[in-house]
Amino acid sequence: MKMDGNLYYNQLHKKVNSMTNSNAFDLGRMRLSGNQAVARGALEAGVRVTTAYPGAPISDVQGSFEQLAGNIPKNNAFTNRVGDVLDQIGYQLAAHWGTTTNEDNAMALALGAVICKGDFKKREFLSEEEWDLVYGDTVFSDDEEKRIPVGSRVMCSFKHLGGNTAADALRVAVNVVPYTGGLGLASGDDRQGTSSQTMQDNKVLYGFHFRIPTLELHSPRTANTTIKNCYRLFEELGVPFAVIMNYDLSYREVSVSPVMELDMTANQRQKGFTRDPKHLVTIGPHIRPRERRYHTSLIPLFKTKIREHFEFLGNKATTYGTKPETILVVNGPFREDFELVNDDPALKKRLKSKFGDVLVLETDIVFPQPDALYEDLALKHPIKKIVVFEEGYGRVIYLQLLDLANRMDKNVKVLDCSIPYEPRIYERFSYIDHILQV
Repeated sequence: MKMDGNLYYNQLHKKVNSMTNSNAFDLGRMRLSGNQAVARGALEAGVRVTTAYPGAPISDVQGSFEQLAGNIPKNNAFTNRVGDVLDQIGYQLAAHWGTTTNEDNAMALALGAVICKGDFKKREFLSEEEWDLVYGDTVFSDDEEKRIPVGSRVMCSFKHLGGNTAADALRVAVNVVPYTGGLGLASGDDRQGTSSQTMQDNKVLYGFHFRIPTLELHSPRTANTTIKNCYRLFEELGVPFAVIMNYDLSYREVSVSPVMELDMTANQRQKGFTRDPKHLVTIGPHIRPRERRYHTSLIPLFKTKIREHFEFLGNKATTYGTKPETILVVNGPFREDFELVNDDPALKKRLKSKFGDVLVLETDIVFPQPDALYEDLALKHPIKKIVVFEEGYGRVIYLQLLDLANRMDKNVKVLDCSIPYEPRIYERFSYIDHILQV
């Protein structure tokens, strides 16, 4: 039965009014694309500033923000329903698209917004010693409660090739400023050149070049939760994070959980700017110690926190059998197909026949890999090999685990069973068959 538009919105208003205290509302039954799921996750995290430069397949992320900010007319169910509620509860959103001339400009605008720390939040993930490691030499080091300096949460999005244009500004964010937490980057990869002049695997750019926490999302169903939790964790660690989607995920629509919960505390933080010449003036004597500390102290801290909050970031470990000798790392698009194993006895039998007892890590984490997790698993189980399934030619996960295996005092082989491309939308390709037929 078709519902009258006014009747729908009257019912939606009732839902909002009844849930205002918890900052949650019911979207009603609907489907979201991967791009819309990313936008939803940022909104749930309380993001207040968004910047972008358009390009397929990522444009719809900022397109949603532009509509919700009132810059362009709303034109779909997601922005109409969400926008109506955001207006009622006073959600603050500034979207910058037409005012950015390229990706570098968008990234610089995002960086300027995120370094304005005018508020504080209590520590949720860091111990006092870890807080000293991140903030101990900054202008905030005198805070007796060792709170986290925070400002607006920000999202910047562009297509894979835009990462090259934005590289200079993003490198500044990593090299110089020790408190750019609260900045999320969304990258739409087109590894087969479906609508791009050049193919590129941005896991390499964000993971190996910028060396910031990098995730490859696997489904619109869970993307919003992963992104919201990334903001919570990495804001506290003082580092930007990047999420990558392939072409198929960006546009594919699935049914999602209808209840949307907004972090209004984060959205309505106090605005302000704190002078800190030591870190905000970008000269060599300031940058070199920061870069050294980033590699020697902060990246190991990121690995520790990813290990401690592995499931919080949307990853999971499942054991098939009692004495697994093999670890399967199933990342990104491979992960979504692998979920069929739990619902299909025939696939589970094929898994057993191919690998025997096996421990499967279903992950979105690309960089940095949590070394301690693999070391713990190798101590707990008689692990002899690690088999890596990731999409793209970057081999970012494989190379990290190969390095780890070389450093471990165990005879563990690491096998690369990835695919160096992204199947086009109209091509038939089964990730689960690739896993089970290797």
